[in-house]
This record gives sequence, structure tokens and C-alpha cells, in this order.
Amino acid sequence: MRVFRHLSSEARQQAAGSVLAIGIFDGFHLGHQKIIKKVRAEAREARCLAGVLSFYPHPDQALNHRPIKMIQTLEQRLQAFELAGLDFCLLLELDKKLSSFSGETFARQIIKDSLKVKEVVVGRNFRFGYRRQCGVEDLKRFGRLDGFKVKALEPAVRHGHPISSSLIRKLLETGQVEKASQLLGRPYELSGRVVTGQKLGRQLGYPTLNLETKNDLLPPGVFISLTEIKGAVHPSVSNIGVRPTLGGKTTRIESHLLDVTLKVYGQPVSLLLIKKIRAEKKFSSLQALREALAGDISLARKFFKGTSGRSLIKARRLDF
Repeated sequence: MRVFRHLSSEARQQAAGSVLAIGIFDGFHLGHQKIIKKVRAEAREARCLAGVLSFYPHPDQALNHRPIKMIQTLEQRLQAFELAGLDFCLLLELDKKLSSFSGETFARQIIKDSLKVKEVVVGRNFRFGYRRQCGVEDLKRFGRLDGFKVKALEPAVRHGHPISSSLIRKLLETGQVEKASQLLGRPYELSGRVVTGQKLGRQLGYPTLNLETKNDLLPPGVFISLTEIKGAVHPSVSNIGVRPTLGGKTTRIESHLLDVTLKVYGQPVSLLLIKKIRAEKKFSSLQALREALAGDISLARKFFKGTSGRSLIKARRLDF
């Protein structure tokens, strides 16, 4: 997948005659996947390229200086686009000039004149133009005037509620990773590098890998997890929190690999949070903490011996 960060001549050439999704797509949840699958299907039928127009940073961050905790890093979002089979991504900064465009100006100058796309696919709740004043019906009207098709898809729904990035953020902030995973269509993933820790886990008899990440959302608690390093996926137990029994003050991410010890400092690592075991708590002694860790690991072993645990290890990536 080719990635363009400006409306360069190469970007325009790539987009011309394509089918294009437009949106932020943070988290790349089931609703986003529904849109991208439609883009790919339409592109196959029309025998043209499939692409996405997205924005970075988040418009609320860029324009309103609102602190938005993103579900994915930019790198994770781009990786999701590529895994979904898109041919190109145009990543634009929503600066003052672009944000001042009316919906009609955006449709004419960006979609029609600059990109010359064949078709646009968006979600039913898509908003665009100055202060998000235009919606899907406006986009369809502009498309009829400017010569591009528009398809708007209804939101994906789970348990009677539309799936949204804002809902997933709330779930992750409170450690509800299983509910979030149902909406994402996969386990929530943290990515980063292994860094040197204080080796306190080793002293307790349960050595851990310490993860440094750029992810904004760090669900609190102790989790059954999968830790991927150098292409190998390892069953694990992970803790995200301040480690109150040890007098910690700042949030740390630690992962204990079951049945294997690795020296991988500085290596890239992905951590998939599968199931929350318990909340982090302050124990009365190190021995009480050690016993709790033994219980956590026993639960994780039992989980990974089951059918669902084994299937998760095999299904590391989404199949689009």
C-alpha cells in the first residue's frame, strides 16, 4: 500500500478513477471494516484501485485542541489499512485552510478536481465541511453535480447499539477489553519496544518484559494476553498499572511469558489483551502478591489449553 501525506501529483494520479473511503477510522473497528470491504468490492467490480482518505492528527486535536486518546497509533492504523487490502492511503492534516472549506468546496476541490475519484464510500453518520455542517445527503448531491458516486453504509451494530470509536475508548479506559474486542473484531493491541525494567518480577519468581508504547489507551488491570516478538506469539499474563504493592507511582506495562524466558531488550513487541483477570490492587505483602501472580498464571494456562485460547494464537491477524 502506498501512503501519501500531501496532494502531490503522484497521489492525484493514484486516486484518479478509484473508489475511496473517507474518515478517521481510529481503531479500525467492525464498522470501519464494513466500509473498507465495500470499497474493495466496488473497486474489484469497477477494475480500479481502492483507497482511503484519512486525517492525522484527529480533527478535534488539530482544530479544537481537545485531548483525544486514540485507540491506535498512526502506524497501527496504516498497518490495518494495508492488511485490509487497500492500494493507497492519502493522509492529510486538517489544517486551517482545509478546515475552512465548505462542504461544497471540499467536494469540488478535493474529491472532484484533485482526486478525480469514481466513487466515495462513507458511513451513514459521516460529516464534513466547515464545522461539520454537511452530511451524507449533501455529499450525494455534490456527487451528482460533480460526477462521482456516493455510497453510505449503515453503522455496524452489536447488542443493539451502533459501534463507534468513542464507545470503544470508554470501554478501554475502564479495562473492559473483552467488550472492546467484540466491537473491534479482534483483541485490543498495544505496540512498542521492550525496555529495561527494575527486574522486580524476576525477584518474585515471575520475570516480565517491560513494554514502552506510544498507544494512548492503557486499560488498567491484570490480563490474559498474547505477546508477539520476532514473529512468534507467546501466551502471557500482563499487568498494566502503577504496581501499588511495590510503591509504584507511574503506569507500567509488564508481560510475563508462560513457559519461556527471552532476552529481547530493544525489540519491537505487540501485546494483545484477551481477557481481564482482575483489577490491580495493593497486597499486604510480597508473598501475597506472589500468590496472586501464581493464581493469575494458573488461570491463563487453563484458558490457553481451551479451544478459544488455542484458536486465538492461530488467528493472530484478521482475515479480510
